[in-house]
Amino acid sequence: MMDVKRVISKIEKNYIINNLRKQERIDGRGLWDYRKFKIQSDIISSAEGSADVSLGETRIITGLKYEVGEPFPDLPNEGVCTVMAELLPLASPLFERGPPDEQSIELARVVDRGIRHADCVQTKKLCIKENEAVYILFVDMYVINYDGNLIDAGGISALTTLISAHIPEGKIENGNLEWTGKYFTGESIVNELPIVITYGKIGDIVFLDPNLPEELVCDGRISISVTEDKITSIQKSGAATFSIDELKMLGDKSLEIGKKLRKDLNLWQYKAKYK
Repeated sequence: MMDVKRVISKIEKNYIINNLRKQERIDGRGLWDYRKFKIQSDIISSAEGSADVSLGETRIITGLKYEVGEPFPDLPNEGVCTVMAELLPLASPLFERGPPDEQSIELARVVDRGIRHADCVQTKKLCIKENEAVYILFVDMYVINYDGNLIDAGGISALTTLISAHIPEGKIENGNLEWTGKYFTGESIVNELPIVITYGKIGDIVFLDPNLPEELVCDGRISISVTEDKITSIQKSGAATFSIDELKMLGDKSLEIGKKLRKDLNLWQYKAKYK
């Protein structure tokens, strides 16, 4: 976790904790309320899919690019989808230039794991010719503004980007790669919509979607990725511990919240209109 002394005062920390004990938040939410999501898709003309997602004041822009390459030897008929993240210095004074740090690696891995373990992307449909050529998809997330809970914002941004995908269709003819003039779209390659849901914990108080001040004083966080009917991955960070009963409660709550988010956000409305 970050060094709280650098960025938040003891008075503010005590104020946040005292409010949480009364089941109140400094921004007026209840313990189990999300901030408002704002979503735009297909915003980058040079990308094969893109999204601009805000969760409160946290904002992430994501783009999809592809390469054609050889498949892995043990997966000869499957393409690849990988997620990466960059924390731009313009997003927060807490971010610095340089190689990926622990926070950007965590963001990319947690979002990637939720997508991968849910069988979100149908990788067999990314195969052009078995043992020879497959699509390799790169989902690149760029944090534009940081106000807490990058993981949930990044998860929705990555999903929206994949749903909006429009990837040129290629075929191997006479040993050469030729384009058909048609497109693979998110509608044809996205199978599941895994929603990642993050909770903060301070002492024995657990709450949804920590904003930046809350995140800075948290003992730890836990992110749970869910499909419609199952948990696909769990990631804990920080020193906080969670009991078996707390994990069961949060698992059930995540399934419930995930269903509501899918309905409210209606992510399939952002599918590409290419054929």
